Amino acid sequence: MAASMGRWLLFFLALLSFFWEAFRGFGWGASLDDDLLLPYSRLRARSARDCARARVGSREHESWPPSPATPGASGAAVRTFVSYFAGRAVAGHLTRATEPLRTFSVLEPGGPGGCASRRRATVEETARPAGCSVAQNGGFFRMSTGECLGNVVSDGRRVSSAGGLQNAQFGIRRDGTMVTGYLSEEEVLDTENPFVQLLSGVVWLIRNGSVYINESQAAECDETQETGPFSKFVNVISARTAIGHDQKGQLMLFHVDGQTEQRGINLWEMAEFLLKQDVVNAINLDGGGSATFVLNGTLASYPSDHCQDNMWRCPRSVSTVVCVHEPRCQPPDCSGHGTCVEGHCQCTGHFWRGAACDKLDCGPSNCSQHGLCTETGCRCEAGWTGSNCSEACTNGSFGEDCAKKCQCQNGAACDPAQGTCTCPPGFTGDTCVQECPLGWHGPGCQRPCRCEHQCPCDPQTGNCNLTQAPTLNSILSQVKQCLQPSKVTLQTAEFSLLTGTSWLALTLALVFLLLISAVVNVSLLWGSRAERSRHLDGAYVYHQLQEMNGELQATEKEQLGDTRSPFKD
Repeated sequence: MAASMGRWLLFFLALLSFFWEAFRGFGWGASLDDDLLLPYSRLRARSARDCARARVGSREHESWPPSPATPGASGAAVRTFVSYFAGRAVAGHLTRATEPLRTFSVLEPGGPGGCASRRRATVEETARPAGCSVAQNGGFFRMSTGECLGNVVSDGRRVSSAGGLQNAQFGIRRDGTMVTGYLSEEEVLDTENPFVQLLSGVVWLIRNGSVYINESQAAECDETQETGPFSKFVNVISARTAIGHDQKGQLMLFHVDGQTEQRGINLWEMAEFLLKQDVVNAINLDGGGSATFVLNGTLASYPSDHCQDNMWRCPRSVSTVVCVHEPRCQPPDCSGHGTCVEGHCQCTGHFWRGAACDKLDCGPSNCSQHGLCTETGCRCEAGWTGSNCSEACTNGSFGEDCAKKCQCQNGAACDPAQGTCTCPPGFTGDTCVQECPLGWHGPGCQRPCRCEHQCPCDPQTGNCNLTQAPTLNSILSQVKQCLQPSKVTLQTAEFSLLTGTSWLALTLALVFLLLISAVVNVSLLWGSRAERSRHLDGAYVYHQLQEMNGELQATEKEQLGDTRSPFKD
């Protein structure tokens, strides 16, 4: 009997454990999600053009520069209020936080990875591990799937994208600038000054100190959520939350308790209340049963959703959470160049500067514009040296750190960066060791000499009087046809004494002598021809033929001598 009772007891405990595990996810007091305040209808009553995606360009938004840090003023100041709106008593909380860049974060549901896994968690469950002193529900989400809607950037990580759909946005950029309004996808993805925190709401409540609700109804897209008419969402009383900033650059979080159509406030009443608190820009966040306020990890608001037993009220499991915490370094690792001490980065090394230790600073001269600032100091360009790259290479050196020696000769200038030689006049070649070729002079040996008789000139100056340059005697010895400079100078002086008339008389005399010579030559020629003709016309002498090899008699030789031919010279 005892054994049987024991088995039944074990079976009962196992069954109880099963039901406990089955319902633990919901909890005995889990929310029923029965107070829905959704901005748009499931049936698309708005024109499709309202949901045109803005991929590029600039959209209407306001940017507020970061305020200077006030020592000892960091942290959150929470004010609890009960105010009357049209005769209705409404309770809520208004939180202001200084230095929002270091004290504010957008959290994913249940921690990092919550949007990717479409997780839902209560604000308490998300806020406690993150160390939030103040936390509220954040942006809208898909009730059926838990999908985070709109743009979400959490501590520098983009975890959800609106794809350019236009709804009110609030974010903080890396330099601390707060941005409120509409953003194109290009602006969201800006890398020069990226967002470190960003979330989407529905309805831009206040723009630059004025109510902006009507303009928002005409501009925003209905794909951010699913549900009733947009005008009802704006005008119905319910629990509400908002985020923005005031004139001093302080972050502002707003929350009021309520229940849709029974208690709470509408968007117009919320905007007017915020204006009285010196709020400059603000957007509306998720409300209704999602509206939750947590102080130091404990629920401090009155939820409107019913629990599972329908007697109690339970906080809803929501999506993103806005969190105010103790000052933290941004980024937390100080860009890898410092350590975070009480919310401030203390940079390591001698040259890292800035609140995030992300800027290199090598001093006021900034490497004198001749180098690059690195974490070890100035890295000078070729041709420059010194701790701030202000000294040019000297003493025949060039290149990086002036470590190379110039090879230039004959007083040539050496380029401190490349080591190339600039030759003086009279020299050429890569190292300026070659003198100009004969007949050329000047820089680069590009000018021809202009001396008489093709004489060489001074290769440096082009001077034709080489007696002033003893080193050029070797050049003279190579030019045989060139007269000595002194003789050339003398002849030039003598010739310069002759006038134009003297030159003309001398020329005529030479012509006259030429004519006389020509006449004499012609006369001689004609006389020679006349003499020849006279001899040819004279008598011939007959000589008797003799036998071959015969000898003449003496008498015959005498006769022969008396009768010589007249042609014999």
